[in-house]
Amino acid sequence: MTKLIVVVLLTLVLGMLVGFSTTVSFTDLLVELFLIILLFVIGIEIGRDAKVEKFKEVWRDGAVLCIGTIAGSLIAGVVLSFLLKLDLKLSASVALGMGWYSLTGPFLAKTIGSFAGALGFTSNFLREVMTIFLYPKLNDKKAAISIGGATTMDSTLPIISSFSNPQISLIAFVHGFIISAAVPLLLMLVTSL
Repeated sequence: MTKLIVVVLLTLVLGMLVGFSTTVSFTDLLVELFLIILLFVIGIEIGRDAKVEKFKEVWRDGAVLCIGTIAGSLIAGVVLSFLLKLDLKLSASVALGMGWYSLTGPFLAKTIGSFAGALGFTSNFLREVMTIFLYPKLNDKKAAISIGGATTMDSTLPIISSFSNPQISLIAFVHGFIISAAVPLLLMLVTSL
């Protein structure tokens, strides 16, 4: 674990040095390329043991995890609204961002206000960061996918893949895909109440 943290930090510093020394922005292309390569490798691993039942199981497990993720996020939002004395709509909306900070922050800023946007961005960014640091330490790798929310199909997928197996990685991708489709709908629903 310590070795991974050192590698992550050194890689980050190296990336910053490259970023400081160039004006060309190619990060989006690199992120997309590496994500495609990661998904390709996961697909190869799954393909080695390709059975229709396994794919059904992956989609079923991903869907069940999504129900838990959405319910858990909503419950957390409601409980935190009372504990922190926040408006219920605001707290539920922030929680239902489920890690998608680049959507939740601007959406809430536009629909509720700048404080809501800042809170939505920060809370959901921290959810992604917590997933990166907590996932490796948790024992139930399948259930732990839920903490990542929408991020499990992209930014936290490499961490999940590193500390689980190909089937769990595919479940994480399915989970992130479904949650990413649900987040905009849930945010529109809650903010319209």
